[in-house]
Amino acid sequence: MKHVLFLMTLALWANSSFASDDFSAINKYVIAAKNEVGFPSGTAIAIVKDGKVVYEGYFGYANIKEKQKVTDKTAFYLASITKPFFALSTLLMEDQGDISSFTSMGKMFSKLDFPHIDNRKVQLKHLLSHSHGLDNLPLQETLAFTGLHDKAQRHKLAIASKYDPNSSLGEYQYSNLGYNLTSIWVEDYYQKDWQEKLNELVYQPLKMNRTSSYMSDSIKRGFSVARPYALNVKSPLEVLPFEKSNLTMQAAGGTISTAKDMARFLIAQLNNGYIDGEQVFPANVIEKSHQQLAVNNLKYRDFIRKGYAWGWYIGPYKGENMYHHFGGTPGTHTHASFMIKHNIGLVILNNESMVSSKISNAIADIAYSILLKKDDVDEKTNFHIVEMQEAWKMAKSNIQDDFDSVEKRDASRNMELSLEKSKYAGVFHNPLWGNLTIELLETNEFKVTLGELEAIATAAKLADELRIQLPVMGGKIVSFKIGKGEVQMLEVLGINHTGENFTKI
Repeated sequence: MKHVLFLMTLALWANSSFASDDFSAINKYVIAAKNEVGFPSGTAIAIVKDGKVVYEGYFGYANIKEKQKVTDKTAFYLASITKPFFALSTLLMEDQGDISSFTSMGKMFSKLDFPHIDNRKVQLKHLLSHSHGLDNLPLQETLAFTGLHDKAQRHKLAIASKYDPNSSLGEYQYSNLGYNLTSIWVEDYYQKDWQEKLNELVYQPLKMNRTSSYMSDSIKRGFSVARPYALNVKSPLEVLPFEKSNLTMQAAGGTISTAKDMARFLIAQLNNGYIDGEQVFPANVIEKSHQQLAVNNLKYRDFIRKGYAWGWYIGPYKGENMYHHFGGTPGTHTHASFMIKHNIGLVILNNESMVSSKISNAIADIAYSILLKKDDVDEKTNFHIVEMQEAWKMAKSNIQDDFDSVEKRDASRNMELSLEKSKYAGVFHNPLWGNLTIELLETNEFKVTLGELEAIATAAKLADELRIQLPVMGGKIVSFKIGKGEVQMLEVLGINHTGENFTKI
């Protein structure tokens, strides 16, 4: 690798003094794995059993350059673990009589016209179990990444929903769309942000004081948020260029929380809403949230998925029934799981995503082996340490191969433009995606901006085309359409199945 990874002092604080189980194997594994990789990204772990937190472990840094250690007060971006929070909030709305699991989109959005679908057939339960059979990439990407939206634009995006050619109503197909659409209904019905309603219904009652779906709350309420990092970039010690803002926090992936707060959420799941001597949520609501709504047959690493409930995957793990959901995006990998029969659960939060998914998989294997008293824990721990050594060796080689491939590709291309460079600069508009700006810098490079995403363009294969590597959205081709000696519009290829046109304004 052309960058040098160095190991900084690893921060560790672990507390298992109230546990009869010995969780030292987790400490041993995490320290060994992070030493092997040589990168001190942060990891926070909490284990719950019988209504109590029986283990907490905090490793590495929330901010590497500033040497800000991960502690029990460090919040991590949860990504898709937002889904079980938001799904629970809708069931609490149902308990209050504001909506029903069977409420149709037609009734939810009675003032909006959906020209491409029959919204009378799609119900709330379909939206929150990924069985709605709909497709709407502009809505999902706008709410999650570009941030180019207000209330009117969210409505315009919502009614652009179409049928998904790869699935049908009642068939499981994972996406953020159902949660995004439901959040728009929440805002319309309650006349307040979905974040505010979620805080009111879930975070506050659970006393999750360092949990929020507003990024700005970390500043207002004085708690730190782990910064995102990646190993497969030129400068891994630098914070990734895309970080979440209030505009890109969305109901399918828009929560920051600590391991300690997340432990409270799992305790409530395991004990039918009862925690700290108080019935925080109605027991019947928690029980309903665990009811299977959709069937699937999937596997992610060691985790088999046979069904989907209200924001939770369901499947066997170590021969026991497990509920779980993970979150993943560049700079984040998170894990939440629990087994009702044994009253145990696990939270793992990371601010790096490439090796952390494998580390989290191993932590879960070790943790549940201890909790269930299955397998030889020492043998399993040593196996995972060796496995990480082998996996990291391969990962380093793959990262270098990717760097070499990109350098070779860029060196083989010349930017072929039929007009003067200045004529390609400007603002280009798409009614769903908003404004895309192309700026010619003093360095003679093109800077492309789409909302909160930015990229420096490189050469593409064909004339009058640019290649951009947008954070989180990946590589795209910008193809200019020339007429009468001027750039009149452009098409962004790869942003959708067929591309999207932007007209120069």
